[in-house]
Amino acid sequence: MSTPSTITPAPSEPTTKPEPPFTTRRAHLGDLDLVNALHHVCSLDSRYARYATPRRELKASEFARLVHPAAGDSWLTTLHESPEAPETAAAVTHLLRTRTAGVYELAVLVGDPWQGQGLGTWLTDQALAAAAANPDCRTVTAMFGASNRRALRILHRRSITIPAASAGVIDITLPLPERS
Repeated sequence: MSTPSTITPAPSEPTTKPEPPFTTRRAHLGDLDLVNALHHVCSLDSRYARYATPRRELKASEFARLVHPAAGDSWLTTLHESPEAPETAAAVTHLLRTRTAGVYELAVLVGDPWQGQGLGTWLTDQALAAAAANPDCRTVTAMFGASNRRALRILHRRSITIPAASAGVIDITLPLPERS
């Protein structure tokens, strides 16, 4: 079992871990059922905002590629509602290598019941801090639908200039926090 991954956002981008108590750890192959359960609590709009398709779940082969260490980093955010309750997936975050050396792509999916609580902002900060700490990463990109209001708010709060959409999609390069 993977150990929890705790990454502190850069001091220039302070965030508060959202409540209720979420735990973020590295995702692994055994998490596929949790991730697919997360997809099932996401609306069509949420899934479309993440994938640009209405996909309902991931195939085992797709998830295996996403969580393979050579692909980059993937984290699963879970919620324990009580000590005896099973783990529930609230979000999944990917910071994956692209075909271009030094360029990684960020993708976050937060389940509908946990949206609007700052979790997406916190996970974005976490992933960008991880990218800044990775000597192989020079650039982080993200792609999302132009109607994804939550992603747009995260960027606006950071005063990031948002490029014009092309075919309804925004493709953006995200600034990295200062490297330590």
